[in-house]
Amino acid sequence: MANVKISELTTGSALGGTEYVPIVQNGVTVKTTAQAIANLGGGGGGSIEIGPIKGFYESGIQASRWRSTDDTKDMNRVSGTYSPVVGEYVEVNSSNNLLMRFDVIGSYYMFGIKCWIDPAFTPVNTNNWYQASCILGQELGGQQQDFGIIIDKNGFFALGWANSNITSSSVSALDGEVHALFVIADSTGIHLFIDGTEEVFETITMTGTQLYNMGVFYNSDNGNTRVNGKIYRVGYFSPVKVGGNYVVPNW
Repeated sequence: MANVKISELTTGSALGGTEYVPIVQNGVTVKTTAQAIANLGGGGGGSIEIGPIKGFYESGIQASRWRSTDDTKDMNRVSGTYSPVVGEYVEVNSSNNLLMRFDVIGSYYMFGIKCWIDPAFTPVNTNNWYQASCILGQELGGQQQDFGIIIDKNGFFALGWANSNITSSSVSALDGEVHALFVIADSTGIHLFIDGTEEVFETITMTGTQLYNMGVFYNSDNGNTRVNGKIYRVGYFSPVKVGGNYVVPNW
């Protein structure tokens, strides 16, 4: 059937994922499977299931603690309170002090959170990221290469970075929807993904030595930055790229 056009072949049935498909890789024709192609997904370089180095999922939410996926560490509350809905989410307010501590210091990891922001929440009115309502982040003293996912004064998801900079997205944080947010800083800059799409990129040279005590729904250096809403998942990942683009975890 070497001389038969693809358009002339018999139509196949529904794919099961195990079917072989020829592709060209590094100039060589090789085989892969339909499932491997499907796993690449869409938006932001793909969406596949990537296990976190440290992650806190719905299944770990109990009445008295929130245990990580490897069942070795609780989310460090330090002080303050949150209201857990076992197996679903934790609801936090102005008394939250949730911290995600890292076993390895470094900003070359991808940090992520799946959350819902209370539409009635009023973001801090500021032009400095370290004073803004913070979803996930840690401000370091002085002019350092720190960053965070924040809500700008107009209610949009934004990237806070370096000394005081804010770069806003066009996605509202107050729309009443659940959103998956991911941020990674590498040697070229800082990338902010919202629901699988890269919405913000800022060029800045990062060294991989920042961030070790990430605040969750607040900036761990500023208690006035707390956010009201629900947290479903939070964690950090080893970054994965396909075709030069970051792959966003399938949250």
